[in-house]
Amino acid sequence: MDLFRKKLAVLDLTHGGIPIAIKLAALGNDVSGVDVYGTVDQVLLGELEEKYGISCSKTPLPLSEFDLLVAPVHLDPAYPMLSKARSEGKTVLSHHEAIGKILQDDPELSDIRIVEITGVKAKTSTASLLADMLSRRFEVVLHTSRGLEAWKEGVPFIIHRGLSITPGSILTAIEKSLEAGIRPEFFIFEISIGGTGTADLGILTTLSPDYGIANNTSLASDAKLQLILNAKPGSTLLLNAGAEKALEAAKWSRAKVLTFKDPFYAESHVKMSEVPDFVLKTEAGTAKLSAAQDSSATQDSSATQKSSITPELSAAREPSTPSEPSITPGASGSTLHFLRRGDELFSASLRPGYNSSAYMTAFVAASAAALELGVEQKAVVSVLEEFRGLSGRMQEKELNGVALVDNSNSGMDILSAEKALEYALLKKKDEKKGSIILVLGEEASQVCEGLPPVSVQGFVEKFGAKCRHIILVGERMTAVAAKNASYAGSLPEGLLKASELAGTEDIILSSVKCFR
Repeated sequence: MDLFRKKLAVLDLTHGGIPIAIKLAALGNDVSGVDVYGTVDQVLLGELEEKYGISCSKTPLPLSEFDLLVAPVHLDPAYPMLSKARSEGKTVLSHHEAIGKILQDDPELSDIRIVEITGVKAKTSTASLLADMLSRRFEVVLHTSRGLEAWKEGVPFIIHRGLSITPGSILTAIEKSLEAGIRPEFFIFEISIGGTGTADLGILTTLSPDYGIANNTSLASDAKLQLILNAKPGSTLLLNAGAEKALEAAKWSRAKVLTFKDPFYAESHVKMSEVPDFVLKTEAGTAKLSAAQDSSATQDSSATQKSSITPELSAAREPSTPSEPSITPGASGSTLHFLRRGDELFSASLRPGYNSSAYMTAFVAASAAALELGVEQKAVVSVLEEFRGLSGRMQEKELNGVALVDNSNSGMDILSAEKALEYALLKKKDEKKGSIILVLGEEASQVCEGLPPVSVQGFVEKFGAKCRHIILVGERMTAVAAKNASYAGSLPEGLLKASELAGTEDIILSSVKCFR
């Protein structure tokens, strides 16, 4: 179905519906917008009608007025317009599908290749590593929860901040890039809950842990299969070999299908029906950094320095109080061995200073994708060996002279918090540290699905005794009860309190769900 001269309604203006509605109106459609959650400011709704001719409503509209609906995959199917449309057999496109139809006919993208990355975990780190690798040969624009960045020869520059990773934000990311005079050879998009079908390469990082969407009437894993079901003929899919549901769906795809083994979830003993195309093996390392490596690992960022990922981007997202956490070089790194269909292609020695085990999914997925897209092996190795971790994704730092394990990011969940605590406990034992001060919670409940207080309550009941003190962040966390807990309104406030409580031999562990 083409999207031209149709009368349609875009449901949910909160989660990426506005750019979709604007673009569909520009293409000659008669568009109405429905603010399903009633969260959009009335002034903005008025601007949509005045500037773009998009009539908006905060209540359901009569279905008979429209040829089709455009609705997000997470919308409750009981929403009146959606329920009636499906019962009457009226066409309902997901936000992802609508974006796909918009982009497939866009002449401005005809010579630009697109990579889409979806999954539960490791999306941002996979996308960021792949951008660095591709940029050693191509000009790249990367859109993730970290921001919209232009990459060239290993150096990123911020184009725009503040976009979400809803499918609708793809339109804004493209517009902002072209307005800035940047026409890349590759766009890389991190996308929540699925794919649009326009990708030349689609990457599925993980399908677990799964969770309910659409008022718990369906699973996020089923929605993420859009990446596969909508894949265009002749494209390539790179799938986690442990995601059996995805592999089953891919059997009917006209895309080329490649798989990788996910070493991060190796302990789950997921059965794999076939031998993966790409496998990553790790070898523990104990060698100290050389003086030159140690210096470059801790020096301030430079606009001309090639580093993966540059501190320039990480530092811009760190809290300013109580002081700027600094990356701390560790004593040992690991060696990666990358295999394709059983043959080792290369090995890479990782820097210390971050928990490399948290990045194994990203290492194998990004490396496989880069090689498939024509990046030389030596460039892939260079990026892996220069990598120092992403801000808030298991970086080891110092905060006012106290060891800090930074695990605060938009994808943080209870499983991530558990793994981070496990890592901090090992660090405490190995380095004979004192006690652990945990900062846990959410800075904004609208980040993805938020961090459910009931999950936090279960966490503190199970693991709270392993920490000397827990600082719970966010308004909703006041419902969580713990003997050794206090509360903070934001991540910076939580870190400030932790800094005041911690001694020089302690470890501060920061696990807060937030935008960085």
